[in-house]
Amino acid sequence: MADDERVFPDTNTLYPYYICDLLLRCDIEGLFEIRWSEDLLAELLRVPPRSGRKSAASVERLCQAIREVFPEREVPRAAYQHLIDDMPGSDPDDRVHSAAAVAGEATVLLTRDRAGFPHEPLLLWGVRATNVDEFLCELFDRYPDDLGRVLDEQVAGLVRSRLSHRQLLDALGVNAPLFADRVRAHASTS
Repeated sequence: MADDERVFPDTNTLYPYYICDLLLRCDIEGLFEIRWSEDLLAELLRVPPRSGRKSAASVERLCQAIREVFPEREVPRAAYQHLIDDMPGSDPDDRVHSAAAVAGEATVLLTRDRAGFPHEPLLLWGVRATNVDEFLCELFDRYPDDLGRVLDEQVAGLVRSRLSHRQLLDALGVNAPLFADRVRAHASTS
């Protein structure tokens, strides 16, 4: 189903949990293929626990799940180490992620930090930097029924929080408001 779209997420797009869960479920559904690196997971292990967003144990479980479910999608450091110094941007972590995206043949790099991933220079490497909201809207435009099914499965899988479909869209809407509005509008016309 996926039109060979490969996505490398910046660490800041893997929390809150609802966004990360949706992205991983979309990969499993075949809407795109995720790429990841141990550098990405190492940063993920540092950032959310430090900010109090998630416990270190819960983030470690997420990282382990990514390793187990998507082992063939890992971009090993040896594949991109030589690219890091050539990547645009001033943040060392961002350059590492850009290099991993290039080496992993990602077509999209998801981030909230557009300044850290300059659009034009990355395009020269074949990678388009965009935010989660824009990307999910594009995905929904291409696969509305499939993405609707993924959202239904996500709601069904939220056993602990027991969020309704509306509540999940509200939670997703904090970081992806256009996407949440688009899904709501589609549901009201269906």
